[in-house]
Amino acid sequence: MTAYAVRLAPVVFAAFVCTLGFGSVIPSLPLYLRHDFGASTAMTGFVVGIASAAALGGRLIAGRMADTQGRRVVVAAGLGFCAAAGIFYLPWFGLPTLLVARILHGLGEGFLLTAAVAWTVDLAPMDRRSQILGFLASGVWGGLSAGPIVGEWIGGLPNVGWFVAGSVLPALAAIYWTPEVSTPHAGHRGPLISRIALLPGTLLGLSNVSYAAMAGFVPLLLKERGLPSAGAFVAFAAMVVCGRTIFGSLPDRLGPIKMLYTGLILLIAGSTVMLLAHSPGLVLTAACLLGLGYSFPWPSLAIIVTDQAPAAERATALGTLTGFYDLFVAVSAVLAGALAARFGVQAAFWLAISCAVAALAIVKLRLANRQ
Repeated sequence: MTAYAVRLAPVVFAAFVCTLGFGSVIPSLPLYLRHDFGASTAMTGFVVGIASAAALGGRLIAGRMADTQGRRVVVAAGLGFCAAAGIFYLPWFGLPTLLVARILHGLGEGFLLTAAVAWTVDLAPMDRRSQILGFLASGVWGGLSAGPIVGEWIGGLPNVGWFVAGSVLPALAAIYWTPEVSTPHAGHRGPLISRIALLPGTLLGLSNVSYAAMAGFVPLLLKERGLPSAGAFVAFAAMVVCGRTIFGSLPDRLGPIKMLYTGLILLIAGSTVMLLAHSPGLVLTAACLLGLGYSFPWPSLAIIVTDQAPAAERATALGTLTGFYDLFVAVSAVLAGALAARFGVQAAFWLAISCAVAALAIVKLRLANRQ
């Protein structure tokens, strides 16, 4: 494991830098939009959220580029988009440039992470793929977790913009020396969207509705019950990292279908306990179950997709798979918000439970025979 981790470290570092910069914008961007530009709540939400739409588009384009041009080129392009986003965060030209910055930042994340996942799978031996993917995921989650803290410490969107632009330079230097194992298939014109990844992507999307409920509605649910929510998010993030590092080899050892089942059952259990939680202990238990459950579906499904995809379309298939994450989180957040407004905050968690149960049924009907 150590040798593979060393070989992959520059790719993980690039993913960490990308998500660190993405997270560092979170504390200051909404405040800057409201106080400096007088943007409405709707406009603020649009500017903040358009990065997810750009990331989805970026994943689809980047997958085929990584197959035809190589992983390094696409990772470098992703870092370049992030650097450009940092420059456009500087308030030189007003509100329109912040919109451009969000689009560029979303594209950067989509390009970089899509190629990084494919690069990781290329470097990993057959019996260590989920474990090595967990190593990459620890870099992604580490950046997302530390980003808001760094953004608060730096202070102010202009300072954050310079940080985002400058932080990519050491990552570019690092990936320059990292070997590529796969050979680019320059003459192959595969699809932008891989049919192989449609069913696994749907399962990934359904499993991630639990994350949308956790991120968007746990604070509201716990506020109604007079309970703090900060500990729940710390416990959730800690269990995701734990699940993808300490237990990261389980999909390799026990099989991806079995661990997909396990993850979905844990997500159902965690959402159910969260609905019933009226004490800090039960809240932490629910968050731990959700975090551990969340850690298994993606690497398990990535293995399934990798096993089925031709070598010339591997990055395209993985880009399609991860694109379903952006799509389902965005749509389910809107749907959960509408249900919560109509039936109460608990409805968001009932939606998450229903989606995880639906995913279990699909796995049983369509994938169980592949175990």
